[in-house]
Amino acid sequence: MTATLEPMTAGEVYSLGLEPRHTRRWGRLVAGALDLWCATTGGRFELTGEGLVVVRRRSDGVAELRVPTGGAEAAATLVGVVRDQLDTMAPDEFRAAWGLD
Repeated sequence: MTATLEPMTAGEVYSLGLEPRHTRRWGRLVAGALDLWCATTGGRFELTGEGLVVVRRRSDGVAELRVPTGGAEAAATLVGVVRDQLDTMAPDEFRAAWGLD
């Protein structure tokens, strides 16, 4: 008799990553110019630092969840939250929490 092992945590089913936001060439140019202008005037805009927190299925690499971030600090916070959920939640529980069902 062979027992099938069910994954204990969502982290066994999904991988977590931070990916750059894909923009068109002119969008990157405008964002870079705005970042440079803000940096020279003492502000922080960080449009070029925006990215996506992406959760992919380990089995085939398909992205199940893409969440835009608003810069490096927001990305670090969101990655920490999602990583904690992947480590502590069951796969079905994680899917329900993010509305993936």
